[in-house]
Amino acid sequence: MEEIIKSRKRRSDRGPRVTDRDLNALEWIAQQYAVSLDHLSILLARLIEPSKYAQQPKEPGELTAKRTAKIIKRWEELGLVERGWILHGDPLWVWLTQEGLRTVAQELGELRPYTPTPAKVNHLYWCNHARLYVEQLRQDATWLSERQVRANRKSERGVKQPHIPDAIVTSKGHEIALEIELSTKTYTRLEKILQELAESDYHTVWYFTLGRAKRVVRTAIDAMQERYKSRFVIYDVEETDLE
Repeated sequence: MEEIIKSRKRRSDRGPRVTDRDLNALEWIAQQYAVSLDHLSILLARLIEPSKYAQQPKEPGELTAKRTAKIIKRWEELGLVERGWILHGDPLWVWLTQEGLRTVAQELGELRPYTPTPAKVNHLYWCNHARLYVEQLRQDATWLSERQVRANRKSERGVKQPHIPDAIVTSKGHEIALEIELSTKTYTRLEKILQELAESDYHTVWYFTLGRAKRVVRTAIDAMQERYKSRFVIYDVEETDLE
């Protein structure tokens, strides 16, 4: 008797797919320009739903590098991200492709493609660290990144544009300007930025800084009028531990 072999119908949903957690993570990365592997491990762990016990990280607060790498590989297969080492000895970095930016455009709007450079990654790293720290402190916080503000700003000829902080955080009904200051600007330029921020509508201004830059920022704030000083909060980024 002739044996008839029936082929199973191929499922149309086979292969890598984009999950809700993927979208949330990709939007986060797009806002920040790029993310390092260690910060991405923390971000992905925070995005796991508490009810999904099987997916909980082995180490509290972050996924293993192996598990994070598998997620990055899936995103790469979908054409959503690129990855690379920018500086020797630093963690791997991940950023969105044009297709990845199109995927998050409905939520974030049009953003120009960006590839991290050695000159920028230290600032990006501490911006991401500051964001993770703020989201750890203020679970109600909503984050508007400098990248989003620049993308939506329309320049007018002859009109001076206001200073753009590294991020604008809305928490408890107030807007907070965030600045990441790692290197020292000229004192005159720093004074102008501080004065503009002090006279702005922001409820407070948080400076994340370190080393010599921290001393310069504190000195400049101490020299301001008394009514402005209380609007500033200074954090040493190296003392802001992530959980």
